[in-house]
Amino acid sequence: MDKEWVRNTVEEQINAIYGLKDPSGGDVEKMVAGRFSNNPVLQFPGFRELNPLFGCYQGTALLKEHYKGFYDAIEVLGLEKQYIIVDGFGASAHFAAELKFKGSGSVYDLELVALVEPDMEGRVRDLKLYFDTSTFQKAFKTPNARFKDVRGIMPHPGLDPRSPHHAGAIMADAYNAFGRVYLGTEDWDTWYDLFADDMEVIFKSNVDLLPYAGQYSGKEGFKQWLKKLFSIWSLNSFNFTKTYAEGNIADFAMHELHYYDNPDGSRRYLDVYIVQNWITDGDGKIHLFKSYHDSAWLDETFLASKVYKDHYGYPENYAR
Repeated sequence: MDKEWVRNTVEEQINAIYGLKDPSGGDVEKMVAGRFSNNPVLQFPGFRELNPLFGCYQGTALLKEHYKGFYDAIEVLGLEKQYIIVDGFGASAHFAAELKFKGSGSVYDLELVALVEPDMEGRVRDLKLYFDTSTFQKAFKTPNARFKDVRGIMPHPGLDPRSPHHAGAIMADAYNAFGRVYLGTEDWDTWYDLFADDMEVIFKSNVDLLPYAGQYSGKEGFKQWLKKLFSIWSLNSFNFTKTYAEGNIADFAMHELHYYDNPDGSRRYLDVYIVQNWITDGDGKIHLFKSYHDSAWLDETFLASKVYKDHYGYPENYAR
């Protein structure tokens, strides 16, 4: 397996899939036929009840339908690779993108993660996207405005495939240690020792709604973020679905299940697909934590919206 072939192939395919300029329906069909395998799967984050582009698609017919809708609604103004983690025959590709919504006239500047599994010929057989869908929704609906997702303000190490500190193993141990801390069998201070003093947290969500969304600097900022987080939710479980690790950077994909705590002591259920991105420094300390997820669904959960209640079967008169 040639890691650089995987890296270059994934970059080429993402640029080709999202690089069409004012395509016709035939152009889109040709792109899907040429860039995806015969039986592809696409996850464009979100629930279709909230946006017609959101959802999971399998098979070339549904992918063609999705991408026609995508290009009818969106002009990709820019797409720039940040870095690509190669692990096995798959990759986690980080990009910065700028989207213009044709209906609203608004522009959305965002970071995204694309988990890509190519086939032996280099065509995409599985593509899962993760980004701040809440801000996507704002740009989709708000006329003639500019939006940007939450970004960091601190410098961090870049991808170093030859780092002696393997972020994947470090983070696997850190997740296990967190479980012990959460259950009360290990001390919080022991866990905090895994993090650099100048670390940063970036939680890509609606900063106008969720109290724990946004950017937090330093270990004290990290503690503040956790306090806000735990003030309204309690963990059910992390179901890890995939990990991508190379050198000092690791992405953990998971199906996260937890509860929002209501003021009356009752709880609201939440499940969401998420990628947590980690970077370690030269001392093997955790320097960056960044979360990419379906943030629009976090909004629906927080508000106990009709879409949320219908999805989980809550009664119409259920109040948060």
